[in-house]
Amino acid sequence: MTQTQEIPVDDAEKRLSTLRHDLRNDLATALLAADLLASHKDETVKRHATSIVTALEKATDRLKRSKKPA
Repeated sequence: MTQTQEIPVDDAEKRLSTLRHDLRNDLATALLAADLLASHKDETVKRHATSIVTALEKATDRLKRSKKPA
């Protein structure tokens, strides 16, 4: 049986906020690369890049909506 350590709410919120920020940064980097690929000459590359862009935008939006209301 494992013991769970309780984390103060303020600390947990700070950690969650940091995680959201870090994830948004990572997603922004991937989105930039996918945007560049979306302008590729090859139509297959464009199509896949567009799918990636859409998925990354949805993930970013979910992160924004997951913020605790003030």
